[in-house]
Amino acid sequence: MQNKLHYEFEHQAMATQFSIQIVGEEYEDAETASMLCFQRLDALELVLSRFVPDSDISRINRMKSGDELLLDFETWDVLKKAIAIHQKTDGAFDIGVAEYVDVFRATKQGILSDFEMVNALQSVFKKAQNASIYVDPETPKIYCVQEGMTFDLGAIGKGFALDQLSELLEELSIKNYVINAGNSSVLAKGVSKNASCWSFPISSAREEFAVQLNNSAVSATGTFFQGDHIFDPRIGQNICNSMYERVWVSSQSAALSDAYSTACFLLEKEQFNELLQNNSEIAWIAISENGKIQFFTQKNIPLAQYLIS
Repeated sequence: MQNKLHYEFEHQAMATQFSIQIVGEEYEDAETASMLCFQRLDALELVLSRFVPDSDISRINRMKSGDELLLDFETWDVLKKAIAIHQKTDGAFDIGVAEYVDVFRATKQGILSDFEMVNALQSVFKKAQNASIYVDPETPKIYCVQEGMTFDLGAIGKGFALDQLSELLEELSIKNYVINAGNSSVLAKGVSKNASCWSFPISSAREEFAVQLNNSAVSATGTFFQGDHIFDPRIGQNICNSMYERVWVSSQSAALSDAYSTACFLLEKEQFNELLQNNSEIAWIAISENGKIQFFTQKNIPLAQYLIS
């Protein structure tokens, strides 16, 4: 283990610094694999970013009532995942928030006053409540039944990208790696340089743990570093007094851990066990509250299985 080759490569995309660490491969093979991954990442951004004018998401956001649109497979895939998580979290996760995000951004920039922000949010919420979009479950198509909903993949897109890069690395026969999207979502497979699994630190103001990442992902959402910025799509408002400083969720899929971490930030602690019981996709949930970290795991699976002592 101590003598395994270990290389790290970085790339800026999706307004985030991505990194790939590869273990056990010659430098040329690791470099080629990382370059192919970063090319894939750039291609995904062109399809999924609402800030790219001709991306699938931008075209969806311009749809009028009665329009239909043929989608790239990746767009179709991530939209179906987002819809499923929306349903499983009773609307706590929602990608139809682009206009809300724009309102918050305009307020932060001083373009809108707080009073104007409240009125703008109410207007967007009313319009979104009447909007209807249908994603065909069998064919990569989307239909606009009633316009008024605009998509932003910020809460699932980076995790989805990590899953896509992982699939590419597997195709290239790269077995031991960790992919990191700005430390907000991390996906690891195989072994690290010095251990039989990868580790990832989660910390609060008073505690820190190292969790195992063995063919799994972990994502974080919260106010610990960025302040109150979490939006609740169920009520159309920003959260001014958040229950938690930070929430982490682990899953085998980074897209799922990314999305569920956002949803869990809006849920009560009492809802976590129900979510875990009804959802085998989630391995564990952790929250930072008043500087302390609390874990919630799948029934009958001890916390020690996920921690590194």
